[in-house]
Amino acid sequence: MNKYKNPISIFHDLKMIKPPSPYWPESANVYVFEDEDGISLFDVGCGSMASADRLFSALKILGWKSKSIKKIILSHAHPDHMGAIEILLSEASPESVILHERELPYALDPERLVFSFDIPLCEKRLTAVSGQDLEGGKGPDFDLSAFFRAYGCSMCHVEPDKTVTEGDSIQVSDYHFEVFHTPGHSPGHISLYDPHKRILLAGDILGDVVAWYTPSSGGAAGYLGSLEKTDTLDMDLILPSHGDIITDSKKAVQKTMDKILEKDRAIMEALQTGPKTFEELIKIFFDTPSIQFFPGTPILESHLQKLKSEGKIKENTHTSKIYCMR
Repeated sequence: MNKYKNPISIFHDLKMIKPPSPYWPESANVYVFEDEDGISLFDVGCGSMASADRLFSALKILGWKSKSIKKIILSHAHPDHMGAIEILLSEASPESVILHERELPYALDPERLVFSFDIPLCEKRLTAVSGQDLEGGKGPDFDLSAFFRAYGCSMCHVEPDKTVTEGDSIQVSDYHFEVFHTPGHSPGHISLYDPHKRILLAGDILGDVVAWYTPSSGGAAGYLGSLEKTDTLDMDLILPSHGDIITDSKKAVQKTMDKILEKDRAIMEALQTGPKTFEELIKIFFDTPSIQFFPGTPILESHLQKLKSEGKIKENTHTSKIYCMR
């Protein structure tokens, strides 16, 4: 049997369904909690045939047909985390589907993800990559939902039974999780922390991949704030949505913070040689026109907003030049 169809045991009552790769368009990790009354899931992964097959094969091994599904908790409303939920709900009736209240608009109407992804900003800044053939249909008529479908990880609609916010609690099996609102990558992204088990379900904020971020989702400042929040927690294990289990929490948090802050330093260094336009900066930091369009544009904009708020740069509205203030 394909090893990725076998759930990985973390504890006797907690399993991970792991995809072959931590990189898009593969699914996020799915975490399955078991007790005598049923099972609960943290995220459900992509809705592609391969991902759904991996999910159902793992659940079959866990005997899910003879158990009820109690809770489905969604870290955020992105297709690699909740794309399979329509397929799953066609086979099961969970007691509740839970996500943060700020993710509700995107779960109810996935077309609205263009706003949290800041696609209008990308289109506004299109002069940076104008006249070039962009991969994935990126450009002035970019269709985000079609992009998801083309890469085999389509988005879907779901109506949650319950929404949560910072400070709420969720009991799953023998785990008592505190809800932490951890934006940056998504407006209502959540991470779950059990102080007694000393584990963190980190979602996308920590893992093998540093998630992209957009101004509308909290940006660089929001992401750093989320990392600072998690850095105060006593943890033995971090369970990320992409990649392997993390045992050195301090190192993982610092490494991710450093990667984000490095872009601040690189922007300041680039401006030391003279003022530059957004178009000039985007081409310095992101290689291809497709990546410059997304996620390059919202990532760069996130850092510029952060540096402006700190008084380190300013932008001349007449020349569109960005100046270093220090």
